[in-house]
Amino acid sequence: MTAKSEYALGVLYLLLTALCWGFVAPTVKRLTQEVDSYTISFFRVFLAAAVFALLLWRQGWRRIPWLLPWVIAGAVGRSGNYLLYNAGLARMPSNAATILAPVQALGTVFLARRLLSEQVRGKWSGIALSVGGLLLIWWSGQGWRALVEPRYMVGNTLLVLSGLASALQFTSQKALSVRFSAGQILLPVFLLSTGITAPFALIAGDLGRAYSPLAWVLLLILGIVLTGGSFYLLGEGYKRCDASTAVVITNTSSFLTLLWSRLLLREHVSAAMVVGAVLSVTGTVLVVNAERNAKGFATRQTKAGTGA
Repeated sequence: MTAKSEYALGVLYLLLTALCWGFVAPTVKRLTQEVDSYTISFFRVFLAAAVFALLLWRQGWRRIPWLLPWVIAGAVGRSGNYLLYNAGLARMPSNAATILAPVQALGTVFLARRLLSEQVRGKWSGIALSVGGLLLIWWSGQGWRALVEPRYMVGNTLLVLSGLASALQFTSQKALSVRFSAGQILLPVFLLSTGITAPFALIAGDLGRAYSPLAWVLLLILGIVLTGGSFYLLGEGYKRCDASTAVVITNTSSFLTLLWSRLLLREHVSAAMVVGAVLSVTGTVLVVNAERNAKGFATRQTKAGTGA
C-alpha cells in the first residue's frame, strides 16, 4: 500500500472513531441517571481491555510493553480522562462536554511539538478554525456569564482537566505507535487504567449493585463498541497520521454530540453551536489537506534525492 493510501486509511479510521465518540456523551449522560460516574469509568476501561485482549489473542500474542514510561503516562491520562469526564458530565448538559475537544486539541498539539518534535507548519489556520469552532459550540450562544456560574464552574473545571489528561494519552499513543501495534499499546494502557479506576468504583462508587437491563446494555455498548472499538480504530489512525492531525479529526465528534443531544436527549442546540460545528469541520478539512500536501512534498523530495 502506498504512503498516500496509508494516510487516507488513517483518516478513515479516525473519522470512524469520531463517529463512535459522537454517541459517548448522550450514552454517559443517560447512564448517570442510574450508575455513578466512577463505576461507568471502571466498566469503560475494563470492557475495552477485554476487547484488546481478544484482538491480540486472535492476532497472536506478542511482546507487551507493560511498564514503559509512555504506557504508564497513557494509563494515567486515559483513566484520569474518564474519571474527570464522567464526573464533570454528570453536572452539565451533555452538549457542554464539547469543552473537552478544544482543550485536548491544544494540549495534544503542544505535547506533540514539545515531546515528539512534530511539525505543524501549514496546519495552524486549520487548527485555529477547528478550535475556534469548538469553543463556539461550548459557548453555545448562552454568554460567558452563564458558563462561569457556580453550578457550571465545577463541571467545566473537571472537563478541562479531562481534556488535558486525554491529550497526554493521545501523545503517548503516537509516541508508542512507532514501535508497537495498536493492540500492544492499548492492552496495557487500559488494563493499568482498570487498576486505577477500580478503587474509585469500589470505595466511592456503587460497583456491585444491581442495575436495570437497559443500564447493562448501555454499559456494554459504551465499553465494547464506543470505547474498545473506537480506540482500536484510533490506534490504527495514529500510526498513519500526525498526532496534531488525528486529534483534530476525532474532534469532529462534537458535531455528532450536538446532533444526538438534540435528537435523543432533546437538549437545546443554538445557531451559534451550528456555526461552530461548520467551522470545526472546515478546520479539519484544512488540517487533513495540509498534512497530505506535506507528505506528498516529502515523498517527491525523497524521490528527487535518490534519483528515483
